[in-house]
Amino acid sequence: MRRFFLFSVVWIMVIGACAQSLTIGSYNIRYNNPADARQGNEWAVRAPALCSMIRYEAWDAFGAQEVLHAQLQYLVDSLQGYAYVGVGRNDGDKAGEYAPIFYKKSRLNCLRSGTFWLSETPDVVGSRGWDAAICRICTWAEFEDRSTKWRFWMFNLHMDHIGVEARKESAKLVLAKAKELCGDAPLVVTGDFNVDQYADSYALLTAPGAFRDAFHAAKRRMAETGTFNSFNPNVQTDKRIDHIFVSPQFTVHKYGVLTHNYWRELSEADGGGKRMVARMLSDHYPVVAELELPRLRAPQDWAQYGVYDKSNAEVKKAKVVFMGNSITWNWKRFHPEFFEANEGYVCRGISGQVTAQMLARFRSDVINLRPEKVVILAGTNDIAMNQGYVSLDHIFENIVSMAELARYNDIEVVLCSVLPADRYNWSWEISSERAIASIEELNDRLRAYAKQQKLRYADFYSAMADENKALRKEFQQDPVHPNKAGYLVMEEVVQPILKK
Repeated sequence: MRRFFLFSVVWIMVIGACAQSLTIGSYNIRYNNPADARQGNEWAVRAPALCSMIRYEAWDAFGAQEVLHAQLQYLVDSLQGYAYVGVGRNDGDKAGEYAPIFYKKSRLNCLRSGTFWLSETPDVVGSRGWDAAICRICTWAEFEDRSTKWRFWMFNLHMDHIGVEARKESAKLVLAKAKELCGDAPLVVTGDFNVDQYADSYALLTAPGAFRDAFHAAKRRMAETGTFNSFNPNVQTDKRIDHIFVSPQFTVHKYGVLTHNYWRELSEADGGGKRMVARMLSDHYPVVAELELPRLRAPQDWAQYGVYDKSNAEVKKAKVVFMGNSITWNWKRFHPEFFEANEGYVCRGISGQVTAQMLARFRSDVINLRPEKVVILAGTNDIAMNQGYVSLDHIFENIVSMAELARYNDIEVVLCSVLPADRYNWSWEISSERAIASIEELNDRLRAYAKQQKLRYADFYSAMADENKALRKEFQQDPVHPNKAGYLVMEEVVQPILKK
């Protein structure tokens, strides 16, 4: 009996280890509207309490809506340990509201991310669809759990508040994009849908074969009211316009509409005598769900060979392969015209990758395509410790190994300098001094090696660094990644080299 008891305990522990819980939130934080101050609901006052609530709840990932750029910066500064993906809806950069996805850097690794517009032309920045009053967006990301390596996708969106047709068509677009981007992979969809559970567009999203509403799928639920409160703690409704939808793979353990508030003192002018009153953190309540992917592990494709398997099979003639990480991947995303105008230019960047991963897939994504040249832009993620600490010696050796493999296969090599960066938003433990010094030393080694081996060297660093050795403001999407203007500068540097 004792042996059976011990066996049972171990077996329970094994089963428990196979199941991974994930806490997901959705929160419309209310944009910074100056008119709210007249009712005592200004952003500057409620923001500290709102961030305290998020830190307390400690969601693994959450989608936010109505986030203006200054509010985004406040969240980034206040929510230590979180990173985000997302852009402003008006220009695909910083203008207009974001629909960002925040995630715990210690728990999740973002493999790739992007944005599409809820319109007939989803890839056109700032496009407005159907009968919508304004342009609307959906931010997406693929995440990997750092410990278990299982992966899932997340969409976060804000549908139009006026256009009935726009909401229906947006729902159809989200379903189509889910199939296009994610296939059969696990997916969570969060957002302010501006429709309750009785609407046609909600029915489209929860139809057989589509998503499940976490509210209905949850084993335990606490939702004493709907999700819109209009800054009034006494509003009670059953209508939910903020939702968390999940694909069938997820088990939903818990669901909640969180009705936190904060307290504010009113002056005599506000109500005749000082008194404390309850205030809402936003005009929406946050929604949260505890999810589980039991006994599900992603294939151990550490190098991510599968990302370009299909694309590689379709390549007829590769002239130049651009090998790299998210900086290379974003190149085609932010300035696709560069690749379209130059026949045979092939992008093979994968977000988050370090040089060891690039070296592992170098044959499948470069050599097997038989290009004339390869542009190797790598190293910054190693310095940021995306896969843990690695010495500059090993980073340099990995890049040299890629160059030697290319030359052995008669592929001309263009080595690139690491772009300037004075900090890594997702790796707060890397000091500015360490980032700058590491990048300079690695670039010195690459430059010397290129000269010794008579290789071409694309010096992006010199063209893009400011007086503080950071990426110049006019060239940055963030301190590490260039914007379109930055890519134009990079093209001015590399194109003459490729044309020789």
